[in-house]
Amino acid sequence: MKTRPLLPIVLVLLGMLLPATLLPSGASADVAGAAKRLDNLRDRPQRLRQFLLGMPKGTDLHTHLSGAVYAEAMIRWGAEDGKCVDTVTFVSSFPPCTGTQVPLTAALSNTQLWDQILAAWSMREFRPDAFSGHNHFFATFDLFGSAFSGRQGDGLAQVAQRAASQNVQYVEPLITPQFGASLAIANQVGYDPDFAAMHKAMLDAGITGAIPAAGLTATTALSRESDLLGCATSEPKAGCRVLVHFDVQVLRNQPPAVVFAQLLFGMELMKADPNWAGMNMVQPEDAAYSTSNYTLHMKMVKYLRSVYPDENVTLHAGELVPGIVPPSDLRFHIRQAVNIAGADRIGHGADLRWERSPDQILGSMRSKGTCLEANLTSNEQILRLDGKRHPIRDYVKAGIRVTLSTDDEGVSRTDLTSQYVKAVRQHHFGYRRLKQFATDGLRCAFLTPAEKKAALADQKQRFRQFEARFPSR
Repeated sequence: MKTRPLLPIVLVLLGMLLPATLLPSGASADVAGAAKRLDNLRDRPQRLRQFLLGMPKGTDLHTHLSGAVYAEAMIRWGAEDGKCVDTVTFVSSFPPCTGTQVPLTAALSNTQLWDQILAAWSMREFRPDAFSGHNHFFATFDLFGSAFSGRQGDGLAQVAQRAASQNVQYVEPLITPQFGASLAIANQVGYDPDFAAMHKAMLDAGITGAIPAAGLTATTALSRESDLLGCATSEPKAGCRVLVHFDVQVLRNQPPAVVFAQLLFGMELMKADPNWAGMNMVQPEDAAYSTSNYTLHMKMVKYLRSVYPDENVTLHAGELVPGIVPPSDLRFHIRQAVNIAGADRIGHGADLRWERSPDQILGSMRSKGTCLEANLTSNEQILRLDGKRHPIRDYVKAGIRVTLSTDDEGVSRTDLTSQYVKAVRQHHFGYRRLKQFATDGLRCAFLTPAEKKAALADQKQRFRQFEARFPSR
């Protein structure tokens, strides 16, 4: 397992954090001073962002690796690798380029093509029309997939360096490992409503045989990241200090046997390889298989958690609003993710107010210790859910541990600091609550007990150094 030091450090972020040697003698943390400073900057967005840029944030727990990379990097990497792009659909592909496809190198000298690709591969300057933000957002992944192929380590280096520049200690990128192997086993074994029998049949068919290849995916990405950031050199970049574990992505918009195979493989992979810390179910909850089999999926997770009780699960749940699905599909997704699947964390939780008995759901989350990964920018872009319409205050008021995440910062053209800015500007949270978001993120992270203890101690020191800059008197 690759580990990185979690020793206390001070990042010099555009002048926002002073080196320790320049801190006033005897300086101590002053929460009141930092809180007052934030309040003074609340209506000054640019200054507020600079303040929040340097604030310790702990984690980004909900980040899809491919979606976290900015399209500009994907175009350049695709061009270096000889990839193609269709000038009509903007789908990237492997060579040779045929028909309306041209080499991605063409975009480097053709400003119009460059801009068209950026618009297609992200939410850059997106304006909703007949093609909604929801549809445009999810369509991007099929467009840039080939351009990003083979560049997971490059993407991880970009994500880690960006995280370090915002005083983030830990990220949990989502990757889909060995989908083809799971698909082959599912097709060979088929679906059986007896989960125990299907479990045994898939193990007997050799589903664990793909674990070494999945492990190599993680170690190769980490090794490439280390090389790009110079982590073994005398001058490592700040991103080397960001700890990384991966979460397994399970594609939920698939036939039942395929979903079960992916879930099973994820459990076995986490058990075998500590680089893989958790598992998540992804793809739109409103897609055909996702909606028709949602309860079945939650029961699959429940069964597998009974067999693999030590493995971690976080689930996209309630990434819905009225109009995207019929009212009946808004009434149970969060509830079942918490009460049937027993998720340790849920991502989004956006449809809370349309679910049956929201207060009961919140009470269940509180009693079970279920955490919420709140993704403010993507909820606004995909669901048009922002300001008072967003339920984040409901979760906070109910005592749920909430952490702010980016979801897909490259596609959304955002970063983690922007989520904290939104929390202040749109949701009127103060400094103490933002600090709690950052602390809750580490407490909810899929870290080993030793890693979590070290990370929390490191964060405490980072806050002391940050707050010492804002004495209240």
